Amino acid sequence: RLRASALAPSRCSGGYSIVRRRALPGTGQRAAMAKHLPLRRRSCSATTESTMTPTSAEIPHLVERMEKLGITSEHVAYWERYLGWDMGTHDGTNKEFHTLLPEAPGTVDGWGHWYPTVEEWQWRRTLAYWIAVTFFEGSLFFTFSSFIACYSSKLAHLKAALTTWGYAAGKVNYVVCTYFMCLETINMTNAEFHSKNSERNLDSSDSDEESTMQSSDHGPRQYKLWPFHWRTAIRNLARLGIGPWPYLASVVYFVGVLAFAVGLATELMPIFDEEISSQLLFYSFIVGSLLFTAGGVFECVENGVFKNVKCDSGYVGAVLNTVGGVFFFVGSVMGYREDLAFQADFAFGVGSLIYAVGSGVMIIMWKDEQYGLTFLAVLNDLGGESGRPFVRRESQRVEENTFSLRGACFIMIYCLTATVSVFDFLVVLCNRDRNMPHELVVERAFNSLLPCVFAHMMLALNAGVYKTPSSAPFHQLYIACRVIALLMVMNSTARVYQAVAMVMREEFILGAGP
Repeated sequence: RLRASALAPSRCSGGYSIVRRRALPGTGQRAAMAKHLPLRRRSCSATTESTMTPTSAEIPHLVERMEKLGITSEHVAYWERYLGWDMGTHDGTNKEFHTLLPEAPGTVDGWGHWYPTVEEWQWRRTLAYWIAVTFFEGSLFFTFSSFIACYSSKLAHLKAALTTWGYAAGKVNYVVCTYFMCLETINMTNAEFHSKNSERNLDSSDSDEESTMQSSDHGPRQYKLWPFHWRTAIRNLARLGIGPWPYLASVVYFVGVLAFAVGLATELMPIFDEEISSQLLFYSFIVGSLLFTAGGVFECVENGVFKNVKCDSGYVGAVLNTVGGVFFFVGSVMGYREDLAFQADFAFGVGSLIYAVGSGVMIIMWKDEQYGLTFLAVLNDLGGESGRPFVRRESQRVEENTFSLRGACFIMIYCLTATVSVFDFLVVLCNRDRNMPHELVVERAFNSLLPCVFAHMMLALNAGVYKTPSSAPFHQLYIACRVIALLMVMNSTARVYQAVAMVMREEFILGAGP
């Protein structure tokens, strides 16, 4: 990370030192980063200093070099956006940070209002990324398992691997997604919260035990990790002028996933008799699908779907999530009758596919720096015409454009690679020959799971790399990883298809026999 206090090498003939102008608010007090850092030339014989601009030969342009490598500091990116918000909301003069705050919660929107510190921006940016990714990956598992369950009678020994365990993998992703949604809404704050916290720290004294206890109470912010802090969530959202809908959507989705998990547990661990298990499965899916539909409705309320018609990403994503929940409910109702098993699985497949499209919209929103996604609309309007934040570039205020459809598509491809790889892994475990040594089974299963490991490493890399590297050889390596992911998903898909086709062919031959 670049630090504003870093000094260039000093020489007796004339060195350079960085002079600070203004500090950005950061954790506790301020984050050390200056707007433009002028360099002052020093001389051993002279006591006066004169400001001068260095050439590229004198001091390397480290920030430009970091941008080419794709490792631009998040502090630099945050600083550009904060300056862009500051130029548009205020006159840009050197004021203290507490004077830049809104007089009342929710009265002033923009970058600096919702992201007062670098840590707050990193927190929401990371949570939004994994919410979108796990939602998309879980929807892919549900889509594949639901559609292939329509032909479960022909899958023989692969039925559990391709349906039940596929549902289990999808629910794991959904649990992570909805849990992160609860965390983001419960820990929602703005600049006013951090300003008051900073003022308390400044007013506290270490002279006696009482003041020390007060200082420790108002130290670095502690994030709440329990998803059912509903009083805290509702109170914070009301204080910010947002309303309860973001938390209601998040917690309803989370409880809905837990309800679905109860029904799945009866299939994985048959501890009850068949009649009780079937009833428990039916009612848990009814409750889960109703909660998912309610979560979509709450998202629609948050995005103003019932007030007007618009075609922005949050609006479309909320509508898709609501429709997906309706198809889940239809499939759950049809599942009560055994003769409608095909229609029920098909309805679940359609609903899962709609959820996959909706989560794909969320990935695009994340690439577009709309970290509120479909459930926290207030974070999707940061000043620009498209909702993106403004940045300061050469004393000008321009709307940042970090959206890359190609980048969003490859995030989806990485999720697809991981999903198909897991199915290949499960098929290898269930499709083994009884005479095959266990060591060989483990080896093949491990090889089948490697694309999933590679895909999640690339997903983690995309969460940290702010922009695609443009400097050799990092750019070529980054593109090569994308090509490898494409080859992996095609190879894993072919392996799963061959295994399923072979089993169905055998079942057809046995069924047509005498």
